[in-house]
Amino acid sequence: MNETCVQCRICGSTNVRARPFGYHFNDRWLGAFECMGCGIIFIHPQPTSEEITQMYSKEYFEGDFRCGHAGSYFDEATLSNLGDRALLNRIRQHKPSGDFLEVGCAGGAFLNAAREVGFNVKGVEYSTEAADFARKRFNLDVTTGNLEGVGFPSASFDVIFMGDVLEHLPDPRATLAEIHRVLRTGGLLAVECPMQTNTLFSRFGFLLYSFVGKRAAVHLPPYHLFEYRPASMRNLLQRVGFEVTMLKEVLITPKDVTLRGPLLQRMGKKCFQYPNYWLTTAFGVLGDRIEVFSVKRA
Repeated sequence: MNETCVQCRICGSTNVRARPFGYHFNDRWLGAFECMGCGIIFIHPQPTSEEITQMYSKEYFEGDFRCGHAGSYFDEATLSNLGDRALLNRIRQHKPSGDFLEVGCAGGAFLNAAREVGFNVKGVEYSTEAADFARKRFNLDVTTGNLEGVGFPSASFDVIFMGDVLEHLPDPRATLAEIHRVLRTGGLLAVECPMQTNTLFSRFGFLLYSFVGKRAAVHLPPYHLFEYRPASMRNLLQRVGFEVTMLKEVLITPKDVTLRGPLLQRMGKKCFQYPNYWLTTAFGVLGDRIEVFSVKRA
């Protein structure tokens, strides 16, 4: 593919370089590119809107959501582990109460936990099946669709949360701009997101595949349309008007890491996870997940 034809959706730059991975999807190659202007890694071309709708059927929530680390969303044992009270406590240190919106609330487990600690909650969820589950299982106010299509009034919320959502969005800058509009001045945006290209294993793989001129095929549908690292995440949030107040990297423990792909790739990932876990725990770098708190200033 001619790289001069590829434009970054975050900053508009055409100064991009191909990265050595991508997806074989519906008989075409969706390759990864890195923007040299803002640092974001993204997939080009993206799946069509029809393909994205098909990708997030009920089967996604029964196996692949949260990168395969949590089991089926609709299982009661899984639901009990998704109301992250530690995260809610961190959010409440910034905003102890108020109007709370979760963008991409899935089946509503975390949104229900937010309601239980005193927030007035609403949710938006792209998947029809997941949104229906949230309404029926938890009696939550959840709108099916994307945030831009809902049309909330400006300055409607004190807290907005996105967990494992930003990497799936076709246009994350547009969604964050809408979040900025509907968040009140002084309001908190909390984001949790995987950073699969940030780890030792991924960085070593980039070097190795680039050196030998090969491209790795991800053995999943192209759920992640963007891949974030700390600098590109901070850059994106600042571009839409947020002030980043906290950014923390974490890493899944080696025993819990999900292994996919060929045997050699799985072995390599497992081996790299141990030193990576020590580095992330000790120095807060090279994590495979990130938690970011940002504030809308006047």
